[in-house]
Amino acid sequence: MTGDRQRRARDLALMLCIGAFGALTLVPFAFALNNSFRANYEMDHAFFGFPKNLNGLARASVAAVSGSETVFRVETDAGELAEATGWDAVGRYWHAATKGYRVSWGSLRPFMINTFVVCGATTLGVVMLGSISAYLLSRYRFYGSRLIFYFIISTMMFPAALTLVPSFMVVRNLGLLNTYWAMVLPYIAGGQVFATFVFKGFFDGLPEELFESARIDGAGHFRIYLDIVLPLSKPVLSVVAIMNILGTWNNFLWPFIVNTDGRYHVIASGLYVLATSNFVQNYSCLFAAYMTASIPLLVLFTYATKPFVRGVTSGAFKA
Repeated sequence: MTGDRQRRARDLALMLCIGAFGALTLVPFAFALNNSFRANYEMDHAFFGFPKNLNGLARASVAAVSGSETVFRVETDAGELAEATGWDAVGRYWHAATKGYRVSWGSLRPFMINTFVVCGATTLGVVMLGSISAYLLSRYRFYGSRLIFYFIISTMMFPAALTLVPSFMVVRNLGLLNTYWAMVLPYIAGGQVFATFVFKGFFDGLPEELFESARIDGAGHFRIYLDIVLPLSKPVLSVVAIMNILGTWNNFLWPFIVNTDGRYHVIASGLYVLATSNFVQNYSCLFAAYMTASIPLLVLFTYATKPFVRGVTSGAFKA
């Protein structure tokens, strides 16, 4: 009985420690979210205070629901104070609280569209080429296949900074600067190593009997790849896709140096441009831009956690 109590106490202490460290990782996110609803003068007086407009929104909502005729003084876009009651006050407070998001979205929208285009094209290219390459190395028996595979995965040891200048020179000589291709093609080429490694480890674990029965029925390699390999590889496909989306979305340096034209900036480089422009004078808009840029990744984390864990536990990283 004493041992069970000690074990439960140890587990509880471990959970509390993990929870404390987890809460610390959320502090920057909560800080940015809170300040995205605050005006500059609020941060000058209380850097960690609760947003004035959200406080007023809560009080106005309570008054509107209860039918009270309390008069609220709400700041307008022009900086003046206007009196409002009931649901009119709720709408005015909401309009004032979300001003930073509306302003930031006007500048952030083209960057978001560019990022979706680059992420979609890159993920599709990496998944297609990586799975095909891994299938050939896993199921085709030819001289030197193992040497080719070792050569491919050996390039994972090269740091990205080492290939930065040669990659830039290749892109420049091909005339791809200030285009989507300057990001998509290098991302696809760079993502093949990890994708091939993961896909081959998964394909090697598939039962040989599946392929033998398919060949007896007259299926060729292409038909086997489409009808057997891909349907069975959904977990590992999600792993490779999620890893590429995260890497592409968060990459700042490469898009910034290959695109001097603002029309082709993505989220990471676009946020840097905004942070060095007039946006820095309005903290609410700047923090709102940061929060808006993180929404797609939060959605991806919410809906892709289970497929990712399923892919990892199903042998996606089996070497």
